[in-house]
Amino acid sequence: MAQQKESSYAVFFRMQLMVGILGFLLLAAFAQLEWALAYLYGMALMMANASWLARRLEKTRNLAVDAGQRSLFAGAALRFIALIAGLLLAQVVGLHLLLVAGGMFVAQVVVFVAAMIGFKKEENKGDGFG
Repeated sequence: MAQQKESSYAVFFRMQLMVGILGFLLLAAFAQLEWALAYLYGMALMMANASWLARRLEKTRNLAVDAGQRSLFAGAALRFIALIAGLLLAQVVGLHLLLVAGGMFVAQVVVFVAAMIGFKKEENKGDGFG
């Protein structure tokens, strides 16, 4: 049986999850549980956003170009509203917004680094994400 190649999203998600848990554990180990929760919440926001985007992209695969563009634009608007609602929720429950933003930033850095690693593999072996 042929081994199926892992999707880019699955690689990104797994790496974000590992970095998120590691950051949470490090912050929690230094008696900063409130900070750790805020960081983890920011990571979770971006991971949920990426999951939503991946599902939207998959649904547009068989659409006409115009319909796909409309779908992606509508999805971007909805993801933005959801992100703002998530940040408002963080404020309401008393999470430190700078650490929430830090978790969001780290999640995006992980995606960037994973993509660069994939591009480097593709360049070296002719095998990368896709």
